[in-house]
Amino acid sequence: MVGQTELNVEKRAFLCLAMIKGVGFHTLWQLAEAESSFHAVFNLSNDELAKTLRLRGERIAQGSSQDWTKIKSSCEKAVDQLTAVFRNLRIGVLFRSDESYPQALLDLEDPPHWLFVQGNVEILQAPSVAIVGTREPSADGLWLAEYVGLTLHHWGHPTVSGLAIGIDQAVHNASLTAGVPTIAVLGTGITADYPKNAGPLRQKIISAGGAVVSEYLPNDSYSAMNFVRRNRLQAALARALIPVEWRERSGTAHTVRYAAGLGRAIAGLRLPTWQTRQVTIPPGSGPRQVFTVPGQDDAFRGFIDKFLRDTAMYRQTSFL
Repeated sequence: MVGQTELNVEKRAFLCLAMIKGVGFHTLWQLAEAESSFHAVFNLSNDELAKTLRLRGERIAQGSSQDWTKIKSSCEKAVDQLTAVFRNLRIGVLFRSDESYPQALLDLEDPPHWLFVQGNVEILQAPSVAIVGTREPSADGLWLAEYVGLTLHHWGHPTVSGLAIGIDQAVHNASLTAGVPTIAVLGTGITADYPKNAGPLRQKIISAGGAVVSEYLPNDSYSAMNFVRRNRLQAALARALIPVEWRERSGTAHTVRYAAGLGRAIAGLRLPTWQTRQVTIPPGSGPRQVFTVPGQDDAFRGFIDKFLRDTAMYRQTSFL
């Protein structure tokens, strides 16, 4: 099922506010945290709207009532155009209050107030496994990514990764080959062209029943902080995490720490040839284990399988 592209008044007002010059992600987050109605805020008198936005820290230019009337009208037209783009690209907007909002994200201390979802919204509720890694994999890392890819058919459940060059894109491609849906979580806005040349892969993900997800405003660009926040969504969406190859200070390391803090299962991997190389998983409340592959193949598959098929907390869904 594709996310709804027809916006209700609250979602339309949310996007209208986002179109005002000087209004960004953090201002809208503050409004949502205060349980303000976006529709009510956007429809304040011109002076009150400007005052409300300034109180949220935005540097809104002084302007006459006539200026603000023009600004609001321009925002409405911009949202009309954006809605047409969303309809064409199969992009919908989810709020926390929506029934189709992924419940796994509510485990976070700061679950997104909104999500932009391109493709299959329902896949976000399915039991999935997150597989992430470095943008600059070694030959060993690429081998491990291929090994995990060949195991996906055994599990028969969706994957979660970040669409980045390197391990992430290898995971998405392996998922497509295995015939399982895959979810790409972005650190940019849903319409941003990042990473470059990833458009064909994104389209394959959507066509195969997967989804592309972002909490950032549609045209938001990348930043180090955006990617750190993105990583918490990867960890939360999945029941188990497989970090394929990573450095101590990296985006993957952030994802591992988020998963540990959330109590998600974590399966580290190492090769038999790694005599002195250590794979360390940070402490947390969830199960974690490092597997040597080849060698502990059955144990590795069974470890992940257990958490994908545990129906005590989640609805079981299989796609093979």
